[in-house]
Amino acid sequence: MKKTRRHVAALLATAALSVPLAAFSQANYPSRPVTLVLPAAAGTGVDIIGRLGAQKLSEVLGLPVVVDNVVGASGVIGVQKVTRAKPDGYTLLFAFNQTITMNPHMVANLPYDPQKELVPVSRFAASPFVWMVNAQVQIRTFADLVAHAKSHPGKLAMGVTGFASAAYLGSQLLAYQTGAEVLPVNYAGNFSADLMSNVVQLSMSPAAQVPALVASGKVRALAQTGARRAEGMPEVPTVKETVPGFVIDGWYAVWAPAGTPREVVAILTDAWRSVASMPQVKERLAAVSAVAVGSTAEELSELTRTETKMWGEVVKARSIVPAQ
Repeated sequence: MKKTRRHVAALLATAALSVPLAAFSQANYPSRPVTLVLPAAAGTGVDIIGRLGAQKLSEVLGLPVVVDNVVGASGVIGVQKVTRAKPDGYTLLFAFNQTITMNPHMVANLPYDPQKELVPVSRFAASPFVWMVNAQVQIRTFADLVAHAKSHPGKLAMGVTGFASAAYLGSQLLAYQTGAEVLPVNYAGNFSADLMSNVVQLSMSPAAQVPALVASGKVRALAQTGARRAEGMPEVPTVKETVPGFVIDGWYAVWAPAGTPREVVAILTDAWRSVASMPQVKERLAAVSAVAVGSTAEELSELTRTETKMWGEVVKARSIVPAQ
């Protein structure tokens, strides 16, 4: 046990992070394996990035980190498992921002309150979405898209994976900010084939899906939703360059159950920041069009509050009825 604690303390100190070693000794944490709950299926972005984080977190903590995929209800079941867990730092949530900032406005009778039942640990990684259009459509810029959707409201069909998804809310944010109306078409799974065959004309897809679709020659990338152009696709402008204020990042972060001791949260925050700083992690995230973040708990808390408020305003302004 002493060897394990010394190993963790040394790694954290080497990473030049902020948690004092006294806090580590006082917490006596960790002393056994940690479970990382992923509220998503295998092969999804949450799963791919979460497993990478779990592997490296295990190296930092010097103990196993067990991944638990808990699927169902737009991530609700997985989040619930963590909110109901003992708040001792041994059950953590690794989730996409939809479950934390969007679900409270889009899922009726949501059985958890992320602001009250979860404690922020660290935002681990982020990745933009990319607006794409079928190549047969005579739209070549995002400005063209806005103009067309304003003059022909509801005529452009946009594939979305659920009405609580970031893509659906992205379409509503665009309408809210510009008056450009598209027609969201709900899919239970991947609709890339329909996008390439022009069954639907638009998508706002995760950046990782973009290279293969653009390479097919059947899809054109219009704009990315991040605050700045991503290094992996500098030729693709941001939506913000056309519509100031339109920024949507897909991001992945870690939370613990409410009531987890502050010294344990501090250790976990610094451990995750250490993982995010690893060159190998940055390289592997770049391969899936994501960037490492490694935020403080306070930064994650502020981002969560800001984004939750924004989506609340959009949902109210657009008179969106939460799904049952």
